[in-house]
Amino acid sequence: MISLLLTAILAAPVQADDTHAAFRGGAWLARLGGTVADGGAPISFETNIDLHDKEASALLEFELEPIEDVHIHCSFFDFGTSGRGSFNGNTTYGGVQFNNGDAWTASTDMQSVGIHASLDWIAPYEAGNDITLSFAPVLGFRWFGIHTELERSASSDRVIHQTSFTSVQFGFNLAFRWNLEDKVSWLDAVSLRSEFLGGTLLGNDGGTVFSVIAGFNFEFSPSIAGYFGYRLQELDGENGAYVFDAGLQGLYAGGQILF
Repeated sequence: MISLLLTAILAAPVQADDTHAAFRGGAWLARLGGTVADGGAPISFETNIDLHDKEASALLEFELEPIEDVHIHCSFFDFGTSGRGSFNGNTTYGGVQFNNGDAWTASTDMQSVGIHASLDWIAPYEAGNDITLSFAPVLGFRWFGIHTELERSASSDRVIHQTSFTSVQFGFNLAFRWNLEDKVSWLDAVSLRSEFLGGTLLGNDGGTVFSVIAGFNFEFSPSIAGYFGYRLQELDGENGAYVFDAGLQGLYAGGQILF
């Protein structure tokens, strides 16, 4: 798929006077779910400890169409959550024994930067400029920085992990756009875009990663748009005895400037 995507990009006509770009800024109302382990049974962020609250996280994106039908997309998010409570269960984590009822404090932070390229290669339906439907193969890279802390409050024993992974991702996206300029006075177009990516984690002992994005864009003018949707990001990474098998999911919303 890599050679096919690169060949198609090189063969595509360059847009000398019609390069499109978009900047998006918004919030991702993400929840942390999954498990973390370090030498013992996995600890659930939802049942053993409670770090499952919804958190508003910054989500920034930039998209460029330097060549006709080719899109370069960059994105960044910054998530953090913390909490305290009574431990539910019995396990060992980083050499510290946690028993049922032990008081704990914990935090998890995740930052990520990614870039990928897609090619609107297949267009099974295109009714002039009014309605278009396209499918695109996607190739990309994403970096994850993960920081976790878990402390047994009674003894002040704290286990801290700071690790990072880089992923190579492949997948596809689907885009549907409906032009409404002649039908609705305050809305130029509505578009639906969904994307699925999966791949492998590089660095430390590696692992796997996948993501799902589905959302709507509402173009109010040639330069202003709003958007909302759902985003899921999962990864299963290992670094020795430390295993982070968790992810983020939730609704996102924001504004978009096109130029």
